[in-house]
Amino acid sequence: MIRIVGGKIEIRVSRIPRPFPAGVYAVTVWPFIVYEPQVWDDGCVQVHERYHWMDQLRWFVLPWFVVYLILRVVQRTGGKRHLLEKEAYARQAACDAAAAGDGQLAP
Repeated sequence: MIRIVGGKIEIRVSRIPRPFPAGVYAVTVWPFIVYEPQVWDDGCVQVHERYHWMDQLRWFVLPWFVVYLILRVVQRTGGKRHLLEKEAYARQAACDAAAAGDGQLAP
């Protein structure tokens, strides 16, 4: 399934392919955002991935990936501790909190 939202091409796949590690359920490779079925309709995961989409565009795409990979090697970490993931996870957490009804607004 494919949807286009604000110029973003979003694709649902049965599984995120290699080289992405297991446990990754969505990934952005500008201009595409790829989701596994379990997160296809998750608005907060969409907030996270759409942030990456805009961030990659601001960095002119290729430099973003180069810096991302360098930081992953240097920091020896991924996920929430990766410098280019922190803001995306913060936005996702704010969205989750708002969805849970604790009064915080999503970005």
